[in-house]
Amino acid sequence: MIAVIKPILYEKASPEARKEYERQYRTTGTVTNTKRTLLNHLPSYHAYEEGMNLRSALLQFLSHRAFAVFAYAISMESDSLVDSTQFRKTLTDRGENPDELFLDDEEQALEHYGRQLSRNPNGVPNSLFGHLSQYYTPEQIVALTAFAGQMIATNVFNSALRIELDEYLMHFSN
Repeated sequence: MIAVIKPILYEKASPEARKEYERQYRTTGTVTNTKRTLLNHLPSYHAYEEGMNLRSALLQFLSHRAFAVFAYAISMESDSLVDSTQFRKTLTDRGENPDELFLDDEEQALEHYGRQLSRNPNGVPNSLFGHLSQYYTPEQIVALTAFAGQMIATNVFNSALRIELDEYLMHFSN
């Protein structure tokens, strides 16, 4: 797969993009192909970075595993190579086999919700909202839904622009 838009090179980046590149590297230790592509347009980069605040909000009430299950389900249903591979890595790094996950009832609700939002957000059955409400408040369901929308947008971005898999993810692709 050849990327439609090449990731920005640090040496050729604007001073503002370099500043964000450096901040990203200090924060995470890497600057992914997705982030480097977004840095071609700083307002887009900032919009997608705001989604990371949603991740932090979800981790206030979800375990890291439940979060990974939710994000993995969204990315798998969206058929996003980059994002599904990232969450395969996350689960594998936890010592789990992403192809044989054993989910508790709460994680099953998250997995179903993530897949349904990716497949057909207009078709979320009331029974699924009922299932989610056994575990989450209305505020938390709003946060889950907002994060899913951001994750779906990221999946669309990566797929449409054919963002290449980062080197560190190659081993985790199926």
